[in-house]
Amino acid sequence: MIFDDIFKNKIPVFEKLANFGFVLYEDIYVYSCKIVDGQFIFNVRVDPSGKIQTKVIDSTTKDEYILHLVEGTTGNFVGKVRTHCFNVLQKIADNCFEIKVFHSAYANEVIRYVKEKYQHDPEYLWSKFPENAIIRRSDNKKWYAVLLIVERHKIGLTGNKKTEIIDLRVKPEELKEIIDGKKYFSGFHMNKKHWMTLCLDGSVDLQEIFNRIDDSYLLANK
Repeated sequence: MIFDDIFKNKIPVFEKLANFGFVLYEDIYVYSCKIVDGQFIFNVRVDPSGKIQTKVIDSTTKDEYILHLVEGTTGNFVGKVRTHCFNVLQKIADNCFEIKVFHSAYANEVIRYVKEKYQHDPEYLWSKFPENAIIRRSDNKKWYAVLLIVERHKIGLTGNKKTEIIDLRVKPEELKEIIDGKKYFSGFHMNKKHWMTLCLDGSVDLQEIFNRIDDSYLLANK
């Protein structure tokens, strides 16, 4: 769909869909509104998996209008329909969806842990790098964790397969002792004297990661 990028790395929050005005029919959430001065009805459907489907219906003939979906199609009227659809979908994405970049069980447990203990959420600061997120303290705004998705060879492992990692602060004197190229790696894209990298793939015990997060949180206060 031409509007796919609007919902890239996002999942629906179904309670918010209902609050926005979606109506539940069986297991599908449906939203309808008039666009282009009432000439069309714009229907948006969200299924249980989060898949988005849209239709533009001519208010008079009840026929489906599809020219706005054909890439390369130009013209003032087509552009107007496309813009109206985009604006509606962007508003839905902003109000009813949340970012979901990291999918591993460990990454989600890390996100849950910092939310419950520190009331912090990942922040996605760079539109050019949507798979990078930071977590920072509320008081001094210093980062204490960075979540990324990188190719394994970039941190010293074998292969080009992507893996989810976390960068954490660590004491310089301890850093030299723990970097082993198996569980602990030099900080990826961070100061290698003060940061280390761990894979969120089960190679490091989850409780150990939680403990390292707590240490990093405290170090970010210095």
